[in-house]
Amino acid sequence: MMQQDRLHYLSEAKLGELRRNVTRHRERYAAGDFTDLERENGWAIEAGGVNIDSDLLASLDGMRRTAEGDRSASAILYRALPGMTPALAREERVWVRLSHVECLDYARSRWLRGLEEEQLDRQVHRHLFGNDLNGIRDDNALSRLWWNMHVAAIADPEDPEGALDLILKTADIRSNFVERSNTTARPPLAKAVVRVMRRNLWITSTERAFREFMIVLNRDGGGVLFETMSDEEVDKIMDTCAERARARSERGNGMDRVAEEPGSRGFGWVRGIFGGGKLQQES
Repeated sequence: MMQQDRLHYLSEAKLGELRRNVTRHRERYAAGDFTDLERENGWAIEAGGVNIDSDLLASLDGMRRTAEGDRSASAILYRALPGMTPALAREERVWVRLSHVECLDYARSRWLRGLEEEQLDRQVHRHLFGNDLNGIRDDNALSRLWWNMHVAAIADPEDPEGALDLILKTADIRSNFVERSNTTARPPLAKAVVRVMRRNLWITSTERAFREFMIVLNRDGGGVLFETMSDEEVDKIMDTCAERARARSERGNGMDRVAEEPGSRGFGWVRGIFGGGKLQQES
């Protein structure tokens, strides 16, 4: 029988206390838990309107440290948090609570296994907290899973798990879908890219092929208002870009790159389509 509880998050004071005491709590992170601290005030502020499916969360498997493991975990976590919204998903205190209480075993297995001392501390700070809005989206052990699935559901509402398979196929693809803050603001474009990836298997055959496709799409589609066009019109543009990208690749022009912006993760050439890499807090 499905067990549902209310979603809880930490107070700002408890979040700061945990962050300051990572080294002090090394043994807890390595092999223990926080059940004694959890009974203190500030550990269980209720998030109205959001439940958690405890049974699903318990099924998360952090031992599968692969793209397939992340794909499975993303789908499970998304289903386990009905009612979660993008605004709430930007709140570090939600994910720190989940990472330290309900999903500590998963976070430890996925990101902390075999680490000691300073190396353990660094990974705790990166994957059990969320040092800024981009860290919440891309690095926290739990939140990154939710954002994977959220973007996949926008890219293909009819088959989000199928879209998730494509989005997580390589690091390049995930970066361009999930780590571009404006992806969710341009659903017609995100949907069209997923459709062409399904039609044309060459695009995802290698990381280089996907890069070539995105370079051409950025160059030829940067000024196109996809939101005003029909699916058929957009698909024709995508197919043309795929053909040009393949020809470009076969000519050996794969080393051409648009200059990357300072601080980018190496994918500056796609920003004209999906927008900047910095995730902004909603007002």
